[in-house]
Amino acid sequence: MESIMKKSLAFAIDESLVDYARAKRSDWLQSWQGQTVLTVNQITWVVAVEAAIIQGGNAMEVLYEQRRGELLDVVKSVRGNISKMLRNTLGALVVMDVHNRDITEWLSETSICAVSEFDWQAQLRYYWADAGASSQTGRPETISCRMINAMILYAYEYIGNCGRLVITPLTDRCYRTLMGAIHLNLGGAPEGPAGTGKTETTKDLGKAIAIQCVVTNCSDGLDYKAMAKFFKGLAASGAWACFDEFNRIILEVLSVVAQQVLTIQQAKARQAERFMFEGTDLPLRMTCCPFITMNPGYAGRAELPDNLKVLFRTVAMMVPDYAMIGEIILYSMGYTDAKAMAVKIVTTYKLCSEQLSAQSHYDYGMRAVIAVLRASGNLKRSEGHLPEDILVLRAIIDVNAPKFLAPDVPLFNGITSDLFPGVKLPEPDRQAMQSKSNESCVERNLQLTDYFWGKIVQIYDMMVVRHGFMIVGAPFSGKTSAYRVLADALSKLHAEFPEDGRWTDVVPFVMNPKSVTMGQLYGCFDPVSHEWTDGILAIQYRNAAQSKVGKPEDRKWVLLDGPVDAIWIENM
Repeated sequence: MESIMKKSLAFAIDESLVDYARAKRSDWLQSWQGQTVLTVNQITWVVAVEAAIIQGGNAMEVLYEQRRGELLDVVKSVRGNISKMLRNTLGALVVMDVHNRDITEWLSETSICAVSEFDWQAQLRYYWADAGASSQTGRPETISCRMINAMILYAYEYIGNCGRLVITPLTDRCYRTLMGAIHLNLGGAPEGPAGTGKTETTKDLGKAIAIQCVVTNCSDGLDYKAMAKFFKGLAASGAWACFDEFNRIILEVLSVVAQQVLTIQQAKARQAERFMFEGTDLPLRMTCCPFITMNPGYAGRAELPDNLKVLFRTVAMMVPDYAMIGEIILYSMGYTDAKAMAVKIVTTYKLCSEQLSAQSHYDYGMRAVIAVLRASGNLKRSEGHLPEDILVLRAIIDVNAPKFLAPDVPLFNGITSDLFPGVKLPEPDRQAMQSKSNESCVERNLQLTDYFWGKIVQIYDMMVVRHGFMIVGAPFSGKTSAYRVLADALSKLHAEFPEDGRWTDVVPFVMNPKSVTMGQLYGCFDPVSHEWTDGILAIQYRNAAQSKVGKPEDRKWVLLDGPVDAIWIENM
């Protein structure tokens, strides 16, 4: 099955390349799968840039204008009424095309005169051999991905129609280090503070060269036997493994892990087809590679032993360029004034961090920026007729207002009114939702005060833009009642308006995290057999994801209703 998957993808890319030359680009984009479109787009861009470099003169300026026109056409399509699948494809294509456009413009300004110059060699370049060997064998052969002196064959793993990471100078530097590490038969080790894109960059490089990347969150509960199981699967499948927060593993285990990684790297250096690992004879796929990410300087983090450090190439990941990332993501969502809007989002967070009180639950990092961008995209699709500054201001307020304490709210309102002068937000129509919430309150013997209603609305708004969130407050402040009333209201609205996609039935999975041990909540290894037993949360989460309870279209809420402490929330 794996071989057929790779042959099929290789054949689709070969056919799509032929079709690209004869079809109109707008039609071609709709005719092929997302992964095929992105790969062929990169191959054709490399061919065009190298032809322009060889031709010289003003060929690069002509290519830049052509790429700019194609990008504007794609952005125009994103604003239209298109299917969700095509929107995903075009969103990822815009992210890649903006980077290609910027590189083309930069090359035209630097007056590059040979394809061997470093400015061009430092880019991730795709080359296609027209023999079509991969579509016959299913093995990586036809497309080679090059960056400086490193070369990796495109692995033809089906990744699906997923988004791509915005490529900033920081991302590019990380790519160069990771590609160089793979070329030297080493692992990659991005390190830096939380929210700087260490894991996402590793995953995105895996997407770029079509290799499966499995991310594992490490904890001090992992021992060398558990790690050995990971490495066995890694070597036999040829996938990448990204061990997140790797330095949370205890030092004694890290020393053994160094030996395990070295065994795999030595087998790869010998080009062995099979090798012995921890007493097991395993097949070896040459594409396998371990990556680790680290948060240095945090509590509970170990320093890596020297015999492990030498097996990985480190790259420092510091604060990314928020404004550039915001601009490109807004652009891919169909915003025309993306640059100004992105600057306003970033400035809002900068001023908030300087002027508002210091609270442990306030977050002004990349994850907070992404939440606002996601909310802006949702609003653009649902209410695209409104001016863009109104949509972005509403996204900023919807995402941030719920978490601020009462003394900080006037300061936050002052910041937003300064950055968006004269912008008045239209009141959203929540009449139906309020009446159903009132009905639920009467049934539950509660009163729908203005404050309580405001919190219900904030929980709903947060639920739309985030995968998970915390409702924080003192005992008896109405936290549990608020989500129960919201669940009732959504179910009642769904019964009355079954065609409206905003309203669905709610299936809650409620548990108290402090009533059971960590092993019972999350799962644990049996110390004798080393078999993994799932915990309550894992079983409930799987039941929710697989719709074993409720209908597939229902909202499934996994609720941990209890006091928060560092032990269970850290393992989350």
